[in-house]
Amino acid sequence: MIMTSGDLLAHSNANKHARITLSVLTAALFIKCVILRYCTGVDDTLSAGQTLCAYLSVLAAALTFGMVAWFPKRWPSVLVLVLTDLWFIALIWYHAANGVWLNAQAIFSITELRGFESSILSYLAWPQLFLPLTTLLAAYILSIFPSRKPATNRRVLVTNIVLIVSLSIFAAVGRTFLPQSEENKMRSFLAEKNFYIATHSPLAHLLMIGKEAVQDGLLRWNAKRPFSEREKTILAEIHRPEQMPAEPQGHLVYILVESWESWTLETEDRFGQAICPYLNAYINSRPRLYVKEVETQQVYGRSGDGQLITQTGLLPLSSGIACRQFGENTYPNLAHFYKSGAVLNPYFVPVWNQTVVTGSYGFERLISPRRFRNWNDSLLMVEAQRFLTHATAPTAALILTIDTHTPFRTKQDTASLDERFTEVEKDYLRSVRYTDRQIGAFLQWADTAAVMQNATFVITADHNHFERRDGKGFCPFILVSPCISQPVNYSNALQMDIFPTVLHAIGQSNYAWRGFGVDLLDTSASYLLQHRPISVQEAYRLSDKLIRSNYFSPLVSTKDLL
Repeated sequence: MIMTSGDLLAHSNANKHARITLSVLTAALFIKCVILRYCTGVDDTLSAGQTLCAYLSVLAAALTFGMVAWFPKRWPSVLVLVLTDLWFIALIWYHAANGVWLNAQAIFSITELRGFESSILSYLAWPQLFLPLTTLLAAYILSIFPSRKPATNRRVLVTNIVLIVSLSIFAAVGRTFLPQSEENKMRSFLAEKNFYIATHSPLAHLLMIGKEAVQDGLLRWNAKRPFSEREKTILAEIHRPEQMPAEPQGHLVYILVESWESWTLETEDRFGQAICPYLNAYINSRPRLYVKEVETQQVYGRSGDGQLITQTGLLPLSSGIACRQFGENTYPNLAHFYKSGAVLNPYFVPVWNQTVVTGSYGFERLISPRRFRNWNDSLLMVEAQRFLTHATAPTAALILTIDTHTPFRTKQDTASLDERFTEVEKDYLRSVRYTDRQIGAFLQWADTAAVMQNATFVITADHNHFERRDGKGFCPFILVSPCISQPVNYSNALQMDIFPTVLHAIGQSNYAWRGFGVDLLDTSASYLLQHRPISVQEAYRLSDKLIRSNYFSPLVSTKDLL
């Protein structure tokens, strides 16, 4: 067939428009990846060479996805850009809230967000607006050119594929010879996964999520992984034969303060008034154990993971959320030593599978609002006081506060704060001051109430809110118990150290399950904090296997697991 000059011109224009469409799509996707990296700060953890390799990966992924979205019509290309915007905003918000990246189980847990829409929107920031703006700009450029079926020949397609492969190879070689620093490796037990996402495109993150969805959500391969010899040795040390528990002499009051950080205890307002006067007075007026900076260890479950760590001595899953996936497991816990126990939950929406894990963590009752409105911390403490007043036998009460949850209830306090604080920090500090006042009133009642004599009080946080830098990102741990006769201070510890310490405080040091942490009331605690017999990475891996295999269930044969 002989092509006329008109046919050749049409063929040439079709190729031209097709190449322009591909170029616009690739450029838009690349710019979106750059915006995401800026908003999440992932480049701050990389060296200059690693950053260069990362952007080569980003370019290769953008070109790959651009070719996938390279349709004869404009609307599919624009649709891909819109979906990318939604995906990237979800990544940015989740990373800002949790410090880790979205995974399959986090996506499946979208129902946990019901009732917390204002908290989610608090992570909206103006740089994110550039994501939809790039889509609008790309759509405008594409509208200039007529929509024609691409007639690109095989040579152009091969050239694009060769370019993608070349960029990927250069990036892979660079990452191999430019490994992450030891400092970044210690940032988190998820350092390897975080490093992968930092040095690859967030578009490639979709492939990782797909793998996790199959591996953890459908087949649960991880549940079948055998224990290594090293892990068997660790288990032999921390999971001993069951012994007769001692009888608790008083109540256990466990206050888990939402997003509470240590630096607030040392912060003052513009007039020199402490942000936490009541808790500071509580620390300074009695024998207690006080850890200034606890490094929290939650992962994808956030508050749910914080409750798991403090109540069971286990650590979160490497991928997924234990309270949702394995909420009905049998767990070691503190509450089962007591005649009765209750979780006081201020949320009217049952988040973090609380209706199920309340029993799994050893508590008999879940006390929560009956109306379609959350309690504030004032009402919460009144309910806690009422519950404990009527307790006739040693009772465990887990109190979950709410007012220091994002977006922070600024109307509850009007503290005047210096300009050295950001607006978010000001709102946060006002919320903390309000919660401090409510906890202080409860503790003042407990000091004189006859039913609270010989009680053990634990006050700590479920997790941090701010990134760990400039003195922020760490949580305090306060323990008051009849077994503590003089002040005990530590500058830092890990969240997994809380469980064995509380066991000691309530007279249950001989409990079969010790947890992975250090008993801070032990005479050798200072040495063990510096020379941990179990590394953090080992503890996470072993805990993952214990949870997935339901190791503590009497219906599961531990011989078969080992």
